Amino acid sequence: MCYRGKIFDFYIEYLFEKEETSMNMVTKIKSFIKKAVEDFSISSKARNRVRSWPIAYIFSYAIGITFLLEALNRRSFVDGLGYAIHNPAMFLYNALIVLFTLSLAELLKKKDFFLVLISVLWISLGVINFVVLGFRTTPLAAIDFHIIKSVLGIIHIYLNSFQIVIISIAVLLTLLGIGMAWKKLPKKQVYYRKAFVTTVALVGLMFTMPNLASEKVSISSNFGNLADAYEDYGFAYCFSTSVVDRGIKKPDGYNQSSIEEILSRLDVDETKKLKGIKPNIVMVQLESFFDVNYLNNMGFSENPVPNFTDLKEEYASGFLTVPSIGAGTANTEFEVLTGMSLDFFGAGEYPYKTILQESQSESIPNNLDVLGYKSHAIHNNTATFYDRNKVFANLGFDAFSSIEYMGEVSYSPIGWAKDKHLTEEILKAMKSTVESDFVFAISVQAHGKYPEVPVDVEQKISIQSSMEEGKKVAFEYYINQLYEVDQFIGTLIDTLNNFDESVVLVLYGDHLPSFDINNEDLDNHSRYQTEYIIWRNDQSIKGEKDLETYQLGSYVLGRTGINQGILIKLHQISSNSPSYQETLLMLQYDMLYGEKYVYNQEEPYKQKNLKMGFSGIGITQIKEVNDEIHIEGYGFTPWSKVYLNDKEIETVYMDAHTLFIKSRGLHEEDELRVVQQSDNKMILSQTEAWCFNRQIRRTK
Repeated sequence: MCYRGKIFDFYIEYLFEKEETSMNMVTKIKSFIKKAVEDFSISSKARNRVRSWPIAYIFSYAIGITFLLEALNRRSFVDGLGYAIHNPAMFLYNALIVLFTLSLAELLKKKDFFLVLISVLWISLGVINFVVLGFRTTPLAAIDFHIIKSVLGIIHIYLNSFQIVIISIAVLLTLLGIGMAWKKLPKKQVYYRKAFVTTVALVGLMFTMPNLASEKVSISSNFGNLADAYEDYGFAYCFSTSVVDRGIKKPDGYNQSSIEEILSRLDVDETKKLKGIKPNIVMVQLESFFDVNYLNNMGFSENPVPNFTDLKEEYASGFLTVPSIGAGTANTEFEVLTGMSLDFFGAGEYPYKTILQESQSESIPNNLDVLGYKSHAIHNNTATFYDRNKVFANLGFDAFSSIEYMGEVSYSPIGWAKDKHLTEEILKAMKSTVESDFVFAISVQAHGKYPEVPVDVEQKISIQSSMEEGKKVAFEYYINQLYEVDQFIGTLIDTLNNFDESVVLVLYGDHLPSFDINNEDLDNHSRYQTEYIIWRNDQSIKGEKDLETYQLGSYVLGRTGINQGILIKLHQISSNSPSYQETLLMLQYDMLYGEKYVYNQEEPYKQKNLKMGFSGIGITQIKEVNDEIHIEGYGFTPWSKVYLNDKEIETVYMDAHTLFIKSRGLHEEDELRVVQQSDNKMILSQTEAWCFNRQIRRTK
């Protein structure tokens, strides 16, 4: 150190030799540099200091975890490595996010345990994402954990019993491992100052690095499509964004005067009176439906969608740009029903699981209610999926018929209800009221997961293209389900054509199926496009127009002479305006999250008392026959369950008018009721209580 100090003495004196700098300044600089050399000299003491600062080895963990996440996200080790090589800054930014979470362990005494726990959580998310991507195109987002209860009822369609057992064992072993780590890993001294400085530094880096992180595009939390965002920005960033990003951010310039200026342009006080007959409006959202003839590398033994092909050539139609691929049915229907764009919401957000849980919204049902319409929703799947039994009340529907209110239902080979049953439900809806009706039906038959081994030996249509066997089996299954859906379309058209009231029918696909379909595989060059058709039974509707999903409702209403609703007017009047998107954002924010200036700061809509089923359920009499109790009534389905004193009793479904339970000792105060119950045991509706002391009839 003495020799090194002399070198620095000589250098400093030489540096200031030709300047008239005071010797006091020279002394200070020499002192500062000597001190710096002593502090940063590679001595044993300095090396110990480096070792006592653990961020270096934690960073290596972060790099490894980030690489694993990207490999799982791309379902390929090579593609994960390619992402790290070709987009290194973005890869490092993702590693920085992982590093930040790992560094939090340094603030805790059981730091080694929490380091393990955080690592396991990240890896578990990566594995779950890997599994999810095997079933759909959209990657895992935080919102998926909000809908996990709904998924449990259909998990058997995606996983067989063996897979469920293996996953359960893996989860159990992981939890046991975490428990052992808690017991075995010791407590350690916490260096709070170093840990705090590290955490603050990492936070600072996360806020300052984004503009440098991506070589191709600037980093963003406004994900036009989640699948593409995960590819561009990486799993750690996108998933973390989906955790914290909710709702619509307040737009710049939002205030009462800006909203009033928008309203003045839309002439909201000038609502056209609907002249003549108010037609019934039926919209059918077709699950995973698109014209597969657009696939340019695939041939079929015959056209899988002949009815749809003929209809779009003869009636009003066009391409519909939907918000997702392979999944996200609820988001497509949200855009159609509300006229709102999901581009302004949080990353991967389902408004059905967030804002619409507690708030009412402008929607087609609420707009048509002012004109005297009654609105009905139909879905041949469980009512609780995406909490539709709650959300539809906030969207203004009067009634909702889910699969729990449908009688003898037939199913596809993998377990989805067939769409042909929707025709009867649509007729029930329109016949249930004297007013004009808006009917919104959501189909399910063509839903995945598509089997890679044959499950149906009587398939009508085959693929005339060379493909990998498993993929060919899966796609042939899909197109044959599509063919049956197309037959349902033909039957529905014939039925409505003979209906004695005016009916406008709208058919559209919610998204493409969860196959690996790229833009170059399609003649229309967009995997985000499905199609729509507008048909009417009392007059011809023609024209071609491509639409965004959130424009479809306003376009349909406009073709029937209806302009009721603020967003309806916006889409009908201003879709070509340069400020269209800015105005749409401003209105969406004000309606759902702002001060509701558009409604004079009042709540314009009330939650509807949603009636479940169109005909209701009821008990007419109860008979005790030998060792059975027969419950007779109406509206019973396989989802009808008998409750005795608020406790479920094993129930046998006989038909729409009869249920059986085993005879049991009954007391005068006992009460019996029939409930419609979903697969997850939620009671959707129930009959009035039947009292045994005065209403039971005993027979031999």
